[in-house]
Amino acid sequence: MSLNPFTRQREKREEKLEAKLEELKAAQAAPPLSAPMADPAPASAWTPGREVDYEAEDMNKYLPASAQVEQAAPTWQSRPTNYYEPPSRAWQCVSKLQSGFMIGGALGGAFGFLYGTFAAIKYKHVLYLPIAVLQAGGAFGFFLACGTVIRCEEPPLALHPPAAGEE
Repeated sequence: MSLNPFTRQREKREEKLEAKLEELKAAQAAPPLSAPMADPAPASAWTPGREVDYEAEDMNKYLPASAQVEQAAPTWQSRPTNYYEPPSRAWQCVSKLQSGFMIGGALGGAFGFLYGTFAAIKYKHVLYLPIAVLQAGGAFGFFLACGTVIRCEEPPLALHPPAAGEE
């Protein structure tokens, strides 16, 4: 006999579990014949050969209430014009300058990050990193912006082919 007071409680629980397990095994071995066989799938369930008519089903019930109300088409609040007015040459150049500076700044910032990391580790001074990023990004951005503005010129006029009667 064990001196542990919980051993008897554990043994009782084990006996109950074994009895329950025997009951379940007996029930599983011989199913009752009088019980009707349950239909595994109801008739309303989807089957591979059955087509579903989605046109007949009202899909609006899945929408939120705000989407079920008729809404007017959006209207534009700008002045009416019958022709396309391209942006001026100055705005095109400013746009090119801006995009050149941003691309150059990103590229220079990446190189500055690499160099700044190397310098910060070598000289054991962490402030080299942001200084190198800003310095290299600004320099690359400035030079790439200058390079894109140099190419900002008036587009050449397209020569129209002569009309059918003119030569």
